[in-house]
Amino acid sequence: MNEYGHFGAEDFVWNEAFRRWVLVPTQEDHVFWESWQSENPHKAAVIAQARELVQAIGPRLEHLPESEKNRSIGEIMEHFDDRALSEVSSHTPLLRSFWFRAACLLLLLAGFATLFTRYNMRKQTGFEQLLAAGEMLKEVSNDAQKTIRITLQDGSSVTLDPGSRLSYPEHFTGSKRLVQLSGGAFFDIVKEPGRPFYVYAGKVVTKVLGTSFHVRSFNNEKEVSVSVKTGRVAVFTRENDLSDDMDEISEQSGVVIEPNQQLIVAQKTTRITKTLVPNPEIVAAPEKVPSFNFEDSPVSEILKTLHTAYGIEIIFDENIMKNCPVTATLTDLSLYEKLDLICNAVGASYEVIDGRIIVDGKGCQAR
Repeated sequence: MNEYGHFGAEDFVWNEAFRRWVLVPTQEDHVFWESWQSENPHKAAVIAQARELVQAIGPRLEHLPESEKNRSIGEIMEHFDDRALSEVSSHTPLLRSFWFRAACLLLLLAGFATLFTRYNMRKQTGFEQLLAAGEMLKEVSNDAQKTIRITLQDGSSVTLDPGSRLSYPEHFTGSKRLVQLSGGAFFDIVKEPGRPFYVYAGKVVTKVLGTSFHVRSFNNEKEVSVSVKTGRVAVFTRENDLSDDMDEISEQSGVVIEPNQQLIVAQKTTRITKTLVPNPEIVAAPEKVPSFNFEDSPVSEILKTLHTAYGIEIIFDENIMKNCPVTATLTDLSLYEKLDLICNAVGASYEVIDGRIIVDGKGCQAR
């Protein structure tokens, strides 16, 4: 927990764990950072300053090239001179400082606007580059009341929802496969190592190698969503640096989601929420689907069985749950119905946080 002891505000601003706590915190993030602050009270002003900066920047600068990030944050920090900071009384919380809020607002409106204007003038998205290069594209619009199926040149298939439109090359060339979606569609992508597949949909770009997933991005809706049926995908916002060297972008540069997980991105703010799909499905191969008939089985084993069947991470205290036997037949129940029944049987509860299921309970002996 002492790894952040030498951090200044600039270091916290670009630290992935710190940014997640400020922008899209999980329960574990809250526990960690509250504990760290209590153990490092001398860092209170630095933490407050870094939080203000992250909130002002939002997610938009997170994936800019390192040189752009360093330059932009350097420009910001130049404004936080010793004289100005000394004007903030030690008895006045930094978050309430008029100077600090004014500085953040000024920088957000002026400095960042200049940075993005300069940056975007020399950057285009991959799909816009495709159009500029005169690539021969096909466009299919679904004006019917039911889905239609499109087979792409590489063998991948797209099930296009009503009211949706897909643009794609007749032949995929080069080291990447690019399509653009307006509306909703289910993609079943053929795996081609070394040639990733990209779906551009509004402010969201989804990168895959070979998997099946659904994207929903209608212009009149407030959110874009991506959900995975099989495999895994990496999701980026259009503010990410996706135009150059796209093949070199790692999954860690985006938000990775796996089977039964979905990502929801707000159209206006690009705020990202990672959660589970409304109706999780069994993802285990038919021959590996476990039995859901339990007789005096420890809750810990039942939860592990659910993880195997649905591919969803379930977090619980095994030392507590292994002493809680349950007899139940869960075969015809949905995942959430299964969890409701099991948790009610042992006086526990659960919640979905960051695409995972957290089970909390004191155990059978405490009932």
